[in-house]
Amino acid sequence: MDAAVEKGFAMFGKGVVLLSVWCAGVLAVKSTWEKPPAVIECEERAKDEPFYSENLTEQSCMRTFLVDLLETNKTNDNDNITFKQFEQMMFGKQLPPSGPRVRRDIRVLNETELHKLFDAFDVLYRNGTMASFGRLHGTNTHLKHHGASFLPWHRVFIAAFEEKLREVDPDVSLPYWDYSMDYYMPKPSMSIVWSKCFFGNGVGTVLKGPFQSIYGGFNTPVSRDIAASECHGLISKEDIDELMTFCNFADITIGKTLYKNASHNLEKLHDDVHDWVGGDMGYLGSAAYDPIFYMHHAFIDYIWEKFRSRQADECNVDIEKDYREPGDYSVDPNGQQGPNDTMHGFEYLKNIDGLWKNWTTAFYSYEDAPECPKCGNSKYLYCNKSINPNRPNGVCVPKTLDLCVNPKNWTYVRDALYNQTQNHGAKLLMGPARLQGYGRTRFNTEQEGLVLLKQEIAKGKFGDFQFFILNFVQGMSGLLTE
Repeated sequence: MDAAVEKGFAMFGKGVVLLSVWCAGVLAVKSTWEKPPAVIECEERAKDEPFYSENLTEQSCMRTFLVDLLETNKTNDNDNITFKQFEQMMFGKQLPPSGPRVRRDIRVLNETELHKLFDAFDVLYRNGTMASFGRLHGTNTHLKHHGASFLPWHRVFIAAFEEKLREVDPDVSLPYWDYSMDYYMPKPSMSIVWSKCFFGNGVGTVLKGPFQSIYGGFNTPVSRDIAASECHGLISKEDIDELMTFCNFADITIGKTLYKNASHNLEKLHDDVHDWVGGDMGYLGSAAYDPIFYMHHAFIDYIWEKFRSRQADECNVDIEKDYREPGDYSVDPNGQQGPNDTMHGFEYLKNIDGLWKNWTTAFYSYEDAPECPKCGNSKYLYCNKSINPNRPNGVCVPKTLDLCVNPKNWTYVRDALYNQTQNHGAKLLMGPARLQGYGRTRFNTEQEGLVLLKQEIAKGKFGDFQFFILNFVQGMSGLLTE
């Protein structure tokens, strides 16, 4: 075994293996060691996939194998007590104890509503509830990612978290972050959400705003790295429009084929936002420790509910029974993501129970996303009628972060940790890069960002097949690096 391989395995044994980001350079390591059976099985499954590449498949399967060997955050006895409470109250089967609630975009909340929301988040952080939810999300990730249970599982998960927020303050509802508005900024990294008024800083350790100095899944301070790569982007209104041209659950979800239907796969679109935010949000083991996670997933759930409304009203689909075909449930053959498999963490429910109508009738409902001309009467949004000629009525766009004026001086105490230090694990990006490319980063000038945005709007989705193929291969090429 040569020195490079020896060094690599020594690092791996210490749990300090880092995984490359999509679009990173490829590090080729050759050796004579015997290929693990799991890698061989993975390669065999990939041979029938479109655009199959032996080299890229070998790299991807090896990457997955190494990630699976790393120990992730595990739930503990206190977490089991937390989630047992939902079974005791028959959460989902009985009306929510705190009553129904309405979810709105975070930028239409008034100052009082924002402060009450942030205060409730602080309580859940200090009493360990956020850590419990973070650990549940980061444990056995194959049971609720890259498969059919992704949408229903996360629906129940964030509804349960919202119930915990409302135990602190029954006036609080979980807002969503409609980043399809941020998309239309030349530099979305300059959105006002990245100010003290909302999420705090988007680059580095979070030291500003209501979520300052909170600790994440590995007992290191939560950090972010927004808009760092050209490969990742936010979901646009055009992305959402494309989703709404389909009628079935299987059309917008992942089955056993990870890269199928990428342009209208809601889980893959969701992955890209995780990677765009970066930092803790880019790790499966720590994503749910950043409060942004819950507002991101509330918007994914909002999009899904819009899709379900179309299913029922225009497609005549039974939305409580529409699922994927038998045997086509998840990329991981042991994913247990079938309709009648138990829901991880909520074992009194089945995966298909996340499709019940009562979640959005008895538990919560959504206020429509802000639209022109009033943009929800928010002082943080404005109507831009010139940025997208395909939308003559205009789109609501966030104001820039420098317009966060006189924010509250947050004085939350962050001196208590609720979890013993875990290993640092591996950086596991949520999914492949955006296949058509994104092009805009925080390193662009305002003018460069505007030019790239207009080019993308004019080009449309997958307007150039060669460009699609190039970026598909690029998105498959993430590999193990130091």
